[in-house]
Amino acid sequence: MTRESLQALINDFSDASPLNYLPKSSGETAPESEYESDNFAKNNLIKAGADADMYASLEADGVAGMRFYQHPIFSVTRADAAGFDEIRRAEVVGSHHMMPSDWLPSAKTVISFFLPYERRIVEANKVDALEPAVEWLYARVDGQRFLLALGTMVCQKLRAEGYNAIAPYTEDGYIMQTSPVAAPGTEHVPPYNTNWSERHVGVVSGLGTFGKSTNFISRIGCAGRLISIVTDWEIEADVPDYTDWLGYCNDCGACVRRCPAQAHFADHHGKDHAQCSAYIGKVCAKYDHRYGCGKCQSGIPCEYAPMRRKTGA
Repeated sequence: MTRESLQALINDFSDASPLNYLPKSSGETAPESEYESDNFAKNNLIKAGADADMYASLEADGVAGMRFYQHPIFSVTRADAAGFDEIRRAEVVGSHHMMPSDWLPSAKTVISFFLPYERRIVEANKVDALEPAVEWLYARVDGQRFLLALGTMVCQKLRAEGYNAIAPYTEDGYIMQTSPVAAPGTEHVPPYNTNWSERHVGVVSGLGTFGKSTNFISRIGCAGRLISIVTDWEIEADVPDYTDWLGYCNDCGACVRRCPAQAHFADHHGKDHAQCSAYIGKVCAKYDHRYGCGKCQSGIPCEYAPMRRKTGA
């Protein structure tokens, strides 16, 4: 596999996979794919049995047939990059964050993918300052299937060429704490935290940086999702064009002002994750079985392109 063939592979997959589209009518069932991930429900706030009526109102909601993501982009870094040690510092994520070699002992490379949302989804989410657009809700929940499938597909293609590969987000060992009460066996991961942060991995890989609201700003903007792969396929690493965690942010504060939950600390440094989670919980209750917000990813200057910092990197 080459960098060019990998880009062509993910482009074709995003165009052809039924998981990147909603059904065209409410009479259809969820699309099937050989790359469907087993842990879709685990990594979504989806109630057991919800699939039976997930697509009951597609026409009424005006989203039938909607595509979720444009062509993904990616960046590559070495599995032993110093940035992975930085992630484990207490003031960044913490020692509970796993290293690439914890997922794959033979790891040589980490590939981070950013999947930009279709502009229809982003533009729709700019209309109401408080309520998430229905397009965004479907993209966040139903679009998760394609996100996980992309990681699964690339891993399978790499394995077919004789390499080892794993997408942590699709693995049973992946832990994402979405509440202050941890499930048994996951207590070592703090509340509102994870043992593999796709955003931090994206920064280390050269794909982008954080914004002021802790959103992720890729080189094509912040409106999208992330997934990464750890593999022993060796490829030349990308050199980031930034030198700090906020390298693509110009400190304008638009993402902070957009937050309907006002989930930011008074000094505007960092997010109050409990307050953010409480807002998402209200959305989930209102729009059962879907949830989301995305206001810090839409309606701001960096939604489609990064902004350099006024000072620093």
